Amino acid sequence: MRIRGLLAVLLAGSAATAPAAPTGARAPYDSPPVAGDTVTIALDLDAARRILALLSAPAFDLEAAKALETLPAVHAAIQDSKRPPDAFEHDLAAAFESKTRVTGFDFRKIREDRARWGDLLTMIAGREKELTKLTSDRARALLPADRPVSVSIAIALTFGLPGRADHISVPDAQGAGWSVVVDLSRALSDVQSSPPAEQITHLSRLMASEAYRRAWAEYRAGSPAWQHRDGSLGQLEPLMHRVAEAGPVAIYGVDENFFPLAVWLKQSMRENLDELNRVADRLMSAEGELEARMAIAAEIQKPEFTASIAGPSGAFLGDGIIQALGLDAYREALAGGPRAFFVAYGKAAEKKGSGLMPLGKAIREQLAAPPPKS
Repeated sequence: MRIRGLLAVLLAGSAATAPAAPTGARAPYDSPPVAGDTVTIALDLDAARRILALLSAPAFDLEAAKALETLPAVHAAIQDSKRPPDAFEHDLAAAFESKTRVTGFDFRKIREDRARWGDLLTMIAGREKELTKLTSDRARALLPADRPVSVSIAIALTFGLPGRADHISVPDAQGAGWSVVVDLSRALSDVQSSPPAEQITHLSRLMASEAYRRAWAEYRAGSPAWQHRDGSLGQLEPLMHRVAEAGPVAIYGVDENFFPLAVWLKQSMRENLDELNRVADRLMSAEGELEARMAIAAEIQKPEFTASIAGPSGAFLGDGIIQALGLDAYREALAGGPRAFFVAYGKAAEKKGSGLMPLGKAIREQLAAPPPKS
């Protein structure tokens, strides 16, 4: 599964720019955890170290390149690229030859900056305990407080992931969980000139996003409010469920300097919620048309919909709840399920001075409608 940063989605085609200096508002995921959750982070630096060692040699070593393919992180990257192992070997060799064309794995810049990456890996290794604790704290910060969860997630650092993703999620053999492979150079591309402490913080947010995704899924799996279809949401149930499910994870995709979202990403928020309302209107218009309704429901389940609409919309709604009603109200809304999430945002938007966009008419009317007779 490829991951794209939420901030990139929100800023695409937008005039929004990062604040010139920290806003003073704390990002929600930097709040202290309140529940007794356990989120264990297992950080693996082996792939990054061994790739860098090969790239630091005076000449390309084919046998050393082949040996790298046995590493889980490298194996996952090759599988994700949908290219054979010899493409990986070719591109490693290309890092030593400026005229050789790269096919998918770009290691040339890593080799050019190998001294800097070596220093950074040494720093990460020396501050591994700090990094994994910060990641765990951030992942636990936005979990509901009513029922603790316990999860572990393996995160491997590497270089040269194919494509433009800064990390990929790799399902385990049983399909019950996943590990994460992070392209260190791409993950830190925006903060390469920043002090080490800032780079650690930036990396921890990316790692916390995936750790939270795992913990949030574990929480929902044991929650009746999330496992049972809410008939009171009518035709809008699949849409509202997907938004409330994806939004809490998507909050982690936004840089610390862009909170509150309703202030720094106001135009993006308006455009995204307008799109959400249009989908809600389409669902309501298709009430008597089974085929059309099923087509929209299938669209809502696609990863592209989550990345472009459900995730960003849910992040805006979630941060709106936090800013207007507080973190306790947000955690209670998550515990209550999709309906509670939207009801909480409706109250937040009605609060004087919140500056939040109201929910669309179709969603407001559905929330106000009497529950169906059993």
